[in-house]
Amino acid sequence: MAWRKLLLISFAGFLVVLAAGGCSPGDNKTAPPAGDDLSSGGMLLEYFKSTHPDREVLIIKRADLNNDHTDDLVVIFRGSQEKNSMLVVLDVSGSYQCTNETPAPVSDQVIRLKDIDDKPPLEFIVQGRKDANFGFAIYRVEGTKLEDLFGEGMKDCC
Repeated sequence: MAWRKLLLISFAGFLVVLAAGGCSPGDNKTAPPAGDDLSSGGMLLEYFKSTHPDREVLIIKRADLNNDHTDDLVVIFRGSQEKNSMLVVLDVSGSYQCTNETPAPVSDQVIRLKDIDDKPPLEFIVQGRKDANFGFAIYRVEGTKLEDLFGEGMKDCC
């Protein structure tokens, strides 16, 4: 009976050490950024600001989204106090063009690049919330149109 108690105490101690191991002071992992720093927007962001002068930019993400080997820019911006929108500024042979606008989450927006189908163009995921409602959607740029491929809960958080 004593050996069972000793085994149980040893196992419990092992679990405590295992759980505490991930909390060591040397563990300096940080969460990935939700988007790029606004200073990285460059001429694409300047174009957006010139075509949408009254809109506050909330978050951006640069990537080649139409497979033309030049960076494009996903922009989430404030439409009103309770409504945000999103579009992509495309760099098409050195000239800029905006896709259609689509609703975007009101708060806690995150843009993640993800090659969903292992073929170009690159897709991206937008997630966020409005009050207690969370949602996400997967988008792809088709020509000059922003296509919503799949989503869950976006109508409640946008």
